[in-house]
Amino acid sequence: MSRTTAVELLAVPDLPMVAPGDDLAALVAAGLRRGEIQPRAGDVLVLAQKIVSKAEGRSVDLATVVPSARAIALAKEIQKDPRLVELILSESVRVVRSRPMVSIGWRKIGHPSSSAFA
Repeated sequence: MSRTTAVELLAVPDLPMVAPGDDLAALVAAGLRRGEIQPRAGDVLVLAQKIVSKAEGRSVDLATVVPSARAIALAKEIQKDPRLVELILSESVRVVRSRPMVSIGWRKIGHPSSSAFA
């Protein structure tokens, strides 16, 4: 078994702003070609959840969110906007842990997720 002794991080050059319905695979592939980056076997491609959410059209105007009593209570505990907490709760099956500035929940899609706030 070989060991990795170095990690190289490369940004995809000239990636445009992503809009709902965009084909992320095509955008990334085009960016890699522009940057003359050739992925090799064993390479790992990482995309931020935000770019995926944008392509899926999963953005919400906070002004349209009405927080529930549960969201208001949790928002006080984690010191965040109740509307944002309502969105987190709407994507979660349950909240596993919470403390100021962070909540850890089990998402509806089947995995845990943390919501850390700076």
